[in-house]
Amino acid sequence: MKQKKKYEKEMEDLRRELREYRRQGVGLYLDGKSSTPKEIARACVIAENGTYMRDYGDNEGGEIRSINFEFVENE
Repeated sequence: MKQKKKYEKEMEDLRRELREYRRQGVGLYLDGKSSTPKEIARACVIAENGTYMRDYGDNEGGEIRSINFEFVENE
C-alpha cells in the first residue's frame, strides 16, 4: 500500500509540474507525439524495463519551448 501512495504522489507532482509548463505555452510530447500532463505522468511512473528522459527544446532566447519525454530502455 505504501508503494502505491508513493507512485500516486510522484504522478501528481509530475502532473502539477507539467500543467504549469503547459500553462506557460510549452509543448509537451511523449516519444515525439503531442501529449497531456496526465498521459506523460502515467507513462513515467509505470515505465518498466526503462525510464523516460526529458529532451528540452528552447528558442533563441534560451526559453523552454517544448519538452519531449523519450523512453530509454535499460541495458
